[in-house]
Amino acid sequence: MRRWPLVLLTFAGCAGLATEPEPEPAPVTAGGGLVSFDETPPAGAATYARPQWQVGDEFELERGGAARLRLSVAAIDERGYVLTTGGQVVLRRDLDLANLGEWVAAEDRPLHVLEPADLRYHWPLWLGKRWACEFTEVFGDGRRVPMRASCVVEDLDEVAVPAGTFAALRIVRRLQRVDQEGAPIFTQVIWYAPEVGHEVRQILADQSVELVSFQRR
Repeated sequence: MRRWPLVLLTFAGCAGLATEPEPEPAPVTAGGGLVSFDETPPAGAATYARPQWQVGDEFELERGGAARLRLSVAAIDERGYVLTTGGQVVLRRDLDLANLGEWVAAEDRPLHVLEPADLRYHWPLWLGKRWACEFTEVFGDGRRVPMRASCVVEDLDEVAVPAGTFAALRIVRRLQRVDQEGAPIFTQVIWYAPEVGHEVRQILADQSVELVSFQRR
């Protein structure tokens, strides 16, 4: 297997332009997990529901125009989706497509875990929706890095990638370590295509990840 960075790219080591924080939705809870979200869409707004992947769904990704990774939904269990990568490592995402981390498949041994999860999405989505979550990156060597991600659906774009041209929601994520006062804020951008039920383009750190092909059952 051609090795990709943990969960595509690690948050704690991301590179990019530091930005100023934006106002957040009113908090609804404290601690790890979901900490705030917009509850109600504006009148007349189009909303986008959570997709449902099936065993056998496949998504092939290309990073930086070169390295490729094929993700296959191998199983659906109580934790959500189990995605094989063609090697010994599996990725896990919950039913809301939150990132859970990476495991050694044969041993079910965690390599890199996001506790409780990195909530990339909060369904349903609509233009202008905001949410925020907190999670801890736990690495195989025992390091723990607490993070906060603030997300907003900025617009609906037409995005051309190798897999085709899709209407995709542009979601901007701002990430910051919460254990270091004055830590920089880094920006990621995700384009989620409802037609595909998956990201079609991502700007993570200084690299682009694009959808090359997909198959849905």
